[in-house]
Amino acid sequence: MNEEVIYYPEDGVRAAVEQFDTPFFLYEEKKLRSNLQTFRDSFVKYFPDFWPLYAVKANPNPEILKIVADEGFGADCSSESEAWICRKLGIEGMYTGNYTTRDEFKTVMGDDMIVNLDDISMIETVAELGMPELISFRINPGVGNGDFVTAGPDAKYGVPFEKASEAYKLAAEAGAKRFGIHMMTGSNVPISEENYFAELVEKLFEIVANVRDEAGIEIELMNIGGGFGVPYKPEEESLDMNKLAASIRSEFDKAVEKYGVKEPRLMAEPGRWIGANVGWLVSKVHVIKDSYKKFVGIDASSSDMPRPSIYGAYHYASVLDGSDRSLEEVSVVGRICENNDQFVKNRELPIMEVGDVVLIHNCGAHAFVMGHNYNGRVRHAECLLEENGELRMIRRAETIKELFQTTPL
Repeated sequence: MNEEVIYYPEDGVRAAVEQFDTPFFLYEEKKLRSNLQTFRDSFVKYFPDFWPLYAVKANPNPEILKIVADEGFGADCSSESEAWICRKLGIEGMYTGNYTTRDEFKTVMGDDMIVNLDDISMIETVAELGMPELISFRINPGVGNGDFVTAGPDAKYGVPFEKASEAYKLAAEAGAKRFGIHMMTGSNVPISEENYFAELVEKLFEIVANVRDEAGIEIELMNIGGGFGVPYKPEEESLDMNKLAASIRSEFDKAVEKYGVKEPRLMAEPGRWIGANVGWLVSKVHVIKDSYKKFVGIDASSSDMPRPSIYGAYHYASVLDGSDRSLEEVSVVGRICENNDQFVKNRELPIMEVGDVVLIHNCGAHAFVMGHNYNGRVRHAECLLEENGELRMIRRAETIKELFQTTPL
């Protein structure tokens, strides 16, 4: 059984439940810093000038971003609001939009953000606003992988690799003098496919060589994107990041020799791998229904963390102080008026009573940030368990009044 999946800071949760009203998200700073350091150091061992970028969309809470920056990470931004908060916090990085408007380009462009273009058609707009010296392109290699594939013929992302040289030529003609390349082909790539990222690098170098030969342009930055898989089920293994980084180093060495290109600076943009297992959605049982089967109703809902309702995603669940209890098959559900508002379906969990504390695991990334206000439900608080053991609320819960503050009441 993978301890990374089933772990939670028991004493911290117990103290947080005493201090804060449920439901709330709890993040553990110690675990967050450990993940950041492991990822960074695994690559720096093989690439001394490695530049890690944190995928802000995974969890953009400013207090989380401050910790990320403190550990030497830049930012991977995909919207103007993400670029805005990073700029406010003094975090540099890369902006990768898609189907970006002129107004958004005006907002995000600056010396602190490398602009990573998703299509050739965007060159004209950026040039009109002032082509930066350094420009990058997101390339679609024609194939993808992961739980959610973001490359290939059906993906809306990236410049088709066959048009890469044309894109770089046009950018150079518009005034760009330095160049990067980026590829993001899938989210949560299966852990069993550790060699996938080395294969991705192999494809990138093939494109880099083509761009040099056909456009006379040297690529100096190579961003291999994110999508590093994490385990959600106890029987799944964790990714060996050192092994992954070593395989990429090997591919770099082979490709540089094969194509005779200058080695580009390596970048990557993890989000889920950094944050997923550092957060939990903490709730309390308030209804137990014996119907055609047993439903345990908690005070959190899919509006707080919608991955199970949207994707059918599996999230491990724990019951505080439930380890010595007998098990029974239940479904753990929320209060939204939709039948897919179910965190757990037909799973054996400790027998519960009203008032018990239930934790939904892997809620530190793509969880709160995906929340919504359907049914008029407010989004709940985020709390941080600091390294010194202190608890701090880093985002308070919304109020009903705030749901209507933009209307002419």
